[in-house]
Amino acid sequence: MALEKFKQQITTSLTKQAIIDDYSRRYAYGTDASFYRLVPELIVVVANQKEAQAVIKAAAAQQVTITFRAAGTSLSGQAISDSVLVLLSDKWSNYEIQQQGAVIRLEPAIIGARANQVLAPFGRKIGPDPASINSCKIAGIAANNSSGMCCGVAQNSYHTVKDMTLIFADGYVLNTRDAKSCEQFLQTHSALVTELLALVASVKSNPSLSQRIAHKYRLKNTTGYGLNALLDFNDPIEIIKHLMIGSEGTLAFIADITYHTVIEHSHKASGFYIFDDISQVCELVKSLSHVDVAAVELLDHRALLSVAEHTIMPEGVARFPSHCAALLIEVRAENDATLLQLQQQVSELIRDYQASLLAEIAFSQQVSQNEALWNIRKGTFPAVGAVRDNGTTVIIEDVAFELDMLAVGVKKLQQLFDHYGYDEAIIFGHALAGNLHFVFTQAFDQPAQITRYEQFMHDVAQLVAVELKGSLKAEHGTGRNMAPFVATEWGDDGYAVMVKIKQLFDPQHILNPGVIINDDKQAHIQHLKSMPSSDALIDKCIECGFCESVCPSKGLTLTPRQRITLWRRRKELQTQIKHIDDIKQQHSLNRQLAAIEHDFQYLGIDSCAATGLCGMKCPVGINTGEFIKTLRAEKITHNKVAKTVAKFAAKHFAVLACSAKVGLTSMAKINHFVGVRTLRNITKPANKLLGTPLYYSAWPRGEQPINQFETIKAAYKVVYIPSCAGRIFAADAQSEDRRSLTQVMFSLANKAGIELVIPQQINELCCGMPFQSKGFNSEFEIKSKQLLTVARKLSKNGQYPIVFDASPCALTSSTMSDDSLTILDSSEFALQYLLPKLVVEQQTEPVMLHVTCSSKRRGKEPQLVALTKACAQQVIIPSDIHCCGFAGDKGFHLPALNANALNTLKSQVPSNCTQGVSNSRTCEIGLTEHSGISYQSVLYLLDKQSKPKLGV
Repeated sequence: MALEKFKQQITTSLTKQAIIDDYSRRYAYGTDASFYRLVPELIVVVANQKEAQAVIKAAAAQQVTITFRAAGTSLSGQAISDSVLVLLSDKWSNYEIQQQGAVIRLEPAIIGARANQVLAPFGRKIGPDPASINSCKIAGIAANNSSGMCCGVAQNSYHTVKDMTLIFADGYVLNTRDAKSCEQFLQTHSALVTELLALVASVKSNPSLSQRIAHKYRLKNTTGYGLNALLDFNDPIEIIKHLMIGSEGTLAFIADITYHTVIEHSHKASGFYIFDDISQVCELVKSLSHVDVAAVELLDHRALLSVAEHTIMPEGVARFPSHCAALLIEVRAENDATLLQLQQQVSELIRDYQASLLAEIAFSQQVSQNEALWNIRKGTFPAVGAVRDNGTTVIIEDVAFELDMLAVGVKKLQQLFDHYGYDEAIIFGHALAGNLHFVFTQAFDQPAQITRYEQFMHDVAQLVAVELKGSLKAEHGTGRNMAPFVATEWGDDGYAVMVKIKQLFDPQHILNPGVIINDDKQAHIQHLKSMPSSDALIDKCIECGFCESVCPSKGLTLTPRQRITLWRRRKELQTQIKHIDDIKQQHSLNRQLAAIEHDFQYLGIDSCAATGLCGMKCPVGINTGEFIKTLRAEKITHNKVAKTVAKFAAKHFAVLACSAKVGLTSMAKINHFVGVRTLRNITKPANKLLGTPLYYSAWPRGEQPINQFETIKAAYKVVYIPSCAGRIFAADAQSEDRRSLTQVMFSLANKAGIELVIPQQINELCCGMPFQSKGFNSEFEIKSKQLLTVARKLSKNGQYPIVFDASPCALTSSTMSDDSLTILDSSEFALQYLLPKLVVEQQTEPVMLHVTCSSKRRGKEPQLVALTKACAQQVIIPSDIHCCGFAGDKGFHLPALNANALNTLKSQVPSNCTQGVSNSRTCEIGLTEHSGISYQSVLYLLDKQSKPKLGV
């Protein structure tokens, strides 16, 4: 009843789409990166402060518990709920740079990496640098007091926060930037302030507790509330502000935060050193702590073994002693001279331990080498996840010790791993801060496994907090996993202060209950997440959520993580139903299964762009798009009509393409007479019922047939494969240059003195991708092999390069080809073969650039960017747009996906910009529709800005 009243109350402030109550999305959206599972009764999406305030007020009025979720990359169970889960819309992600980058104000949904991106021109960044910074949102970074590899203690959120806007449990808003707001809060909440100051006085009058607080916060520590705020500040506003850091949404909601930024030095050097004894390594770390080093990452022997296959790793790691360990050291400076000085200081310290040195990769400023070194470190966590047994989950914990105790801590943790049979467990971490992460795999499907984990965690707590006086949580937050051990770390008096803090700010306990303060001493073994085997392509998923930031369907339907989560639930329900005799329970499970079976077709399959960017972000390399394609293929096997159509299309591709061109031209003519709106309304019913194309303004006409354009005869030849998209879709009607892409390609080749060879049967050729993406695998293979056979013959078995004018075609064909053929997309070809033979004058007008998914997956993004920058002085790559969502022809049939992916594009186009470029014709159609400017192949821009070099 209370939940219904809550729902009714918020409907006046939120849109219908922002309130989610269907089972499938509640289950899928409720997933975070921890090993706990709670299914929310209701999900609410808020897009601004007013909406968040309305939700909190309704929760207070109806006494309904709520939990705010940012990106859901939290590891300790602090972002799940069985009541109301409040998600932050990506729209709530603006920023304001102040004082030439020295200060930045951030809205809660902005991703951490995006904040650093906008600060980069000022040589600044935010202090916290969690490993999940490319995915996690700023609200989560602050609420968890996340730190990272180079952050240490001095640059975390607690020490770099300047101001924030808070919404308290009673719905009151405090803006600490505004003196008037602060004054009003002190008046309206005088009772809270009085009790808070009394609590401060009681802590200060307790010498033992005060000393414990001072000791704990010399280390990294995120266990419980930030009691150091009670000692560090006297002003109640400052105390409140700093208590909110690391409070995990249990005291108030952080609606925005203003940071003091830190310097990001551009001069960097890294080195990698393996020593035969962990004790020697830890002694070196203590010496390094007195030098201005940016990062010192420690890896124990098992961690080294987990990444031994990396090509940059020294040989023979498997033969190194079990007590060996490595340090990855990075130094940064404002100039080369200072950097060299720091390198020399560190090298001198390392020389003192030369007798223990087993292998080294000396300091270097080479970017590629240093990226490879850091990939060793970043690869440790996913390495464990990738080899774990099906049905197990990956658990990562983080503790901190004083540097004097670091070696002892490592050895004793290793002893605990051996005692409890966690043979795969590895240790790595931020050694300068005494911060160690340990990763192991755990099954929760048997009582004995749960008991093993419970006993292990009890012993870890005793070792770290009691015996070695360290921190049980250094940077991952308390959550549910460590809530039962907060009193172990802080003692009864420290825990009592935390209980009082919770009571002061949230007397009704409506904000994220069960997190940090939890009377259940077994909370860490309740609501454990099952990880059933469901498909070999996705079973290794650890549900971390790193994939979500690049998914074009995020916010519209499901993300890759959510697709996998829901599919796993489907498998789990199928198994449970078979083994349950209770009719009532079986009926309930059958309803859940039926909902998933019905909803997954659209939420999971139809709306997946299947572009594979998720696989590039996934720590264990899962391309969820490939999994979705297998589901499409399975469905197709039962659809005789679809299979017949696909066979006909593959066999008579030229007829299909010609029909498509006629249809496009006909629609353009109809549009001329009735207008876009009318034509859209005409096509809307069929689109909704049958999934046929929905008309909109960016639809192009059909392209004219390819003629064998006049080409020079030259010694250097290139096999040119015009894409079927370029052959079917004419240039945008509003563009300045309406030549066909083939004409532009010939123009450039002639300027550069290169002969283009086009297959005579080009109209029948296709790389096969349109068939593959729909699940027609046999037709895909037929078309792909047909094209490559023709191309191989024309290229004289690879003597000439083969160029595609669309990046998706180049990706598909390169995947199906062998190394004997040189396959290039247009940007690669232009950069490598055209530019050296052309004189290019950069245009002054800014150009929007969209980097396609296929360019990213082939690792060719730098070439596309470099080519565009050669043609224009100002190149703008829109932020937070990773995939356009057009996905082949899906942009015609499901334009909502394209619109969702590009919802921020138009706002990022400067007023003096009229041109956008990319290297995929279908992507360009969607980009044109949602930007307000014409997008074309980057080749048009190059042709416009270039002329032949003398002598060519």
